[in-house]
Amino acid sequence: MVYFRLEGLKISDALISTILYSCPDICFLILDKSKGFTNIPIIEIVRFSPKLQHLSLNSCICLTNRCITEIARSCPKLRHLELGGCSIGDKAVEEIARNCTNLKYLSLKGCKGISEEVIKKLNLKIKIEYPLPLLWPIFTGIHQLKRIMSGITDILA
Repeated sequence: MVYFRLEGLKISDALISTILYSCPDICFLILDKSKGFTNIPIIEIVRFSPKLQHLSLNSCICLTNRCITEIARSCPKLRHLELGGCSIGDKAVEEIARNCTNLKYLSLKGCKGISEEVIKKLNLKIKIEYPLPLLWPIFTGIHQLKRIMSGITDILA
């Protein structure tokens, strides 16, 4: 199991590509608060790293909906995904909901372009962290109650 962490660094596309070709068995990749790279090496990594289970890209401002779509479609084993502070929107979250069937944790903290309707589409078994606008307290309470009740039902079954 390969664990790779480059946090808060300026990283070039070439460095990320080198990591990809040197470590095809990456399971854990953390690039939080890193900059200097584009979407292209991230898309390459997820396409050629089928064992990837944990991906953390918090505050990576280069990420686009297209990049997140590729991550969602290319990482069948992904269980943990952190995208806090990224400039992504509903389309990216819809792709995650549709394709990341093994996901157990999703962080969307600080992502402002995501609607309430899209959050509702996510699997209730996924632990989700997302921004809570002032208009969402009732929705949040109901959504969290559904999650709790779903967990209790699973335990009792």
